[in-house]
Amino acid sequence: MTASTRFRATMLSLLLGLALVACGKPSPSSAPTPASEKAGEEEHASGEAAHDEEGHGGEGHEEGEAIELSAEAVETAGIVTAPAASRRLRAELETTGSVDFDERRFAHVSPRVGGRVANVPVELGEAVRAGQVLARIDSIELGQSVGDYLQSRARAELARETLEREERLYRERVSSEQEMLSARAASREADAALRGAEERLHLLGISNDEVAKLGYDQPRVSIHEVRAPFAGTIVAKHVTRGEMVEPQSQLFQVADLSSVWVWIDVYERDLARVHLGDGVTVEVDTYPGTSFTGEVVHLGSSVQSETRTARARIEVPNPEGRLRPGMFARVHILDPHASADAPGAVEVIAVPAAAVQRDGDRSIVFVALGEGRFEPRTVKLGRRGEGFVEVLEGVAAGEPVVVEGAFFVKSELAREELGGGHGH
Repeated sequence: MTASTRFRATMLSLLLGLALVACGKPSPSSAPTPASEKAGEEEHASGEAAHDEEGHGGEGHEEGEAIELSAEAVETAGIVTAPAASRRLRAELETTGSVDFDERRFAHVSPRVGGRVANVPVELGEAVRAGQVLARIDSIELGQSVGDYLQSRARAELARETLEREERLYRERVSSEQEMLSARAASREADAALRGAEERLHLLGISNDEVAKLGYDQPRVSIHEVRAPFAGTIVAKHVTRGEMVEPQSQLFQVADLSSVWVWIDVYERDLARVHLGDGVTVEVDTYPGTSFTGEVVHLGSSVQSETRTARARIEVPNPEGRLRPGMFARVHILDPHASADAPGAVEVIAVPAAAVQRDGDRSIVFVALGEGRFEPRTVKLGRRGEGFVEVLEGVAAGEPVVVEGAFFVKSELAREELGGGHGH
């Protein structure tokens, strides 16, 4: 074979190899993946998916997954369990309402006279004493009224002195009876004018002591002081220094928040279960797990035709000022006239209200499984009464549930769901 012939054969072999690669034929060095290796990869993937489904992949604890706490944690948190038990439960009326000011302890503060605001020594939200100065107003009207009073007082003093002189002269037969009677009439007129001028000052907010201290040479008699009507808190302020105000201007709102009202609507069908003096518990979202006690002090005398409800008012002591007007409230009314043997009472499976915790849009309790393990159970709740709540679904009679320290267990559950790991 010549050199040219060998060259052509080599080129032909190369072209055939390239053609085979282009057609996707496997090269002799390529080996198929054994079936056992494929099965192993599928099993590994399935295991990872199962691991994620168990909650370690971010979905959180599912229903029934228990949380485990050490004996030390259980003791420190004061966790106490008790069995869900059957008991006769008086019906408790549950409704919603809104917190409002106690109108007997609420005031709009306006000036007695018009004028220019000279000084505002208090701020919004400040606690004030009864009679404390809230604002000072420079009033031309007040200055004129003080001037009229001082003139009337001077005329009354002069008329009194004139009458005394005329009476003395009349007794001495120096002046006539007519002159004495005229002086007496003038004195009475002057006294009447003085009383009118003084009464006007009282209407402008000047007290008897302040009137008695007025003098002819007293400076700045035109300053009117706006004072707090009672001890409380400034909940609204609508005045600034230098502005002009009138008697109809509302400068401040002062409220004593040591007591508040809660307004509720009672359906017509429930009116027979609500009475004046009934005990009430009030809960607000701001303070979960905290109840405020009060009583029904007013029950509307009419039913609204559109809603078939009557308005009721609850008075709630609020010494720490935690309840604030405008808050949404959940209200539970327990009829003291009913008893556990009343027709409205029924036997139900119940747990203490403190055992129930809110978890998003569901209610849960923690069932003790022993050895520090607690299982969260979603429960469906029924009626409430006397500190207990009916469990319709989720817990059977006799199962031990956490009745004290449930919030701690819930916090540990949330910590695990946020990736804190299983805390023991």
